[in-house]
Amino acid sequence: MTAIEDWRSALDSWAIPEHLIAAAEESPYGWPADLVERLRSISSGGVTPTAVSVLQALGDDGTLLDVGAGAGRVSLPIAAHGFDLTAVEPDERMADALEADAGRRDVPVRLIRDRWPEAAAGAGAHDVVLSANVVYDVADIGPFVAALHHWARRAVVIECGTAHPWARLSRYFTALHGIGRPSGPAVEDLTDVIIEATGVEPEIEKWARPSMRFADMQELLAFHQRRLVVPPARVADLADLLAPDVVESDGWLTLGDPIRVACTVHWPIESGCPAVEASTSG
Repeated sequence: MTAIEDWRSALDSWAIPEHLIAAAEESPYGWPADLVERLRSISSGGVTPTAVSVLQALGDDGTLLDVGAGAGRVSLPIAAHGFDLTAVEPDERMADALEADAGRRDVPVRLIRDRWPEAAAGAGAHDVVLSANVVYDVADIGPFVAALHHWARRAVVIECGTAHPWARLSRYFTALHGIGRPSGPAVEDLTDVIIEATGVEPEIEKWARPSMRFADMQELLAFHQRRLVVPPARVADLADLLAPDVVESDGWLTLGDPIRVACTVHWPIESGCPAVEASTSG
């Protein structure tokens, strides 16, 4: 199989059996609003390699397109430096949160409530195209990455973890449900996809960022009950399973190490934006 086909196959393997979802109180997908806000506060603690890559490529007056922008926790602090921002986000709750935070920051943003790459032509070409913490949710990765490349004038920047974000929960899932979990995809697989989709080999910078943190054990259990599709009758089993791995640091609880490894995957557009060249030729 090709790298793109391998990626789809790996993500398809992460599908949670329907009988487990049916028995759970809530869908395992999505984020509680208070944890989204906490992620934003964690991210605001310093300038990350992702932000540095974006700012370097933007120069003095570049424009930024954020694909799968979520609540804007990566792109809004960058746009606050005075850069024009267009954000593509299909989830209404996330888009509303982005719009509200942009208002609080007094940061103008053009918000497109649609999916990528369907929204690409409407979003238009930009100097830098950013996509943070999205790729492991994208099964049809080939057109997604190709469109990032196609609509960028100067650079593409992707932020992601070293592996699928649920990989660290695999052993708990197996212990609770007796079902194995896949091992991929990983950032190295993303590199192969980018080469296949664009012909460009990207650079990868790995760096440390804080893990998701919880105010108390009840909050930690509620989050992981949802993620691990645990029915109410088995919450005690979940608590016993997770307890040995809970770490307290600076008044917060994390499951496992308080620090995780993030990756900034980036590459330049050497010959300018193909979309712009195509529209101005002939």
